[in-house]
Amino acid sequence: MRRILLGLALLLAGLPAMAQAPRRVVTVNLCLDQLALRLAAPGQLVGVSHLAHDPGLSVLADRAREVAPVRATVESILALRPDLVIMDANSHANLKRLLRGAGVALLEVPWAASLEDAETLIARVASALGREPQGQALVDEMRTARRALVRAGPPVALAAVLQPDRGTTGKGSLMDELLRMAGLRNLAAEIGLPAYGRLSLEAVLAGQPDLLVLDTQGNANPARATEFIHHHALRALDRRVKIAAIPFKFAICAGPENFEVLRRLAEARP
Repeated sequence: MRRILLGLALLLAGLPAMAQAPRRVVTVNLCLDQLALRLAAPGQLVGVSHLAHDPGLSVLADRAREVAPVRATVESILALRPDLVIMDANSHANLKRLLRGAGVALLEVPWAASLEDAETLIARVASALGREPQGQALVDEMRTARRALVRAGPPVALAAVLQPDRGTTGKGSLMDELLRMAGLRNLAAEIGLPAYGRLSLEAVLAGQPDLLVLDTQGNANPARATEFIHHHALRALDRRVKIAAIPFKFAICAGPENFEVLRRLAEARP
């Protein structure tokens, strides 16, 4: 018994002391900005990407304006004296090298492409911030909303997502997952388009969707990028189909904001 206790004591003595939570954290990715804004302790987050301040892209723009905006440059980030920078694992390789050279700790995390990925990402970011209870609470809120809003059973209608420059979201995209959760088929996925592709006017008219999903805020000022959405043929289609007005900022990142998409889809669903 004494030998076992001695072995345990030696093992514990060799373990590093538990690291303290970082006190000055910077994020340089819109989706990571929004998670950190929800999870960080007051004053812990000292920098977010400049995109987080844009109300057309960020669902937490008002909150983000209380934090300094940063660009993805070593000078901009080091000026904030961070002890942790949270970054996407697949971008900014040279910037990461420079930050490590300056002695700054990095947390690299993968892109979250689904609500399940988002839960995993929330847990990782919360742990890095020393905010595990807040992370679990956020995941619990998401699961509660999911149970309330996901429609069981087969899909009941066909939807077409129309974005500027004839853009759409096809198979494997976050919006595709949300459409399926809302009990809708995705026209772009059904005609074989990838996660992010282009949907022709002819394909929309031939598909005869029951629901058009539009970002009415983004299309408030018509231009070449949005002229497709205002085409007279679609306006004729619009007379017999329903419209779901959804600011696409709620579907840029996988996370709690996605449930606003599900609410609006449920309201507009035929």
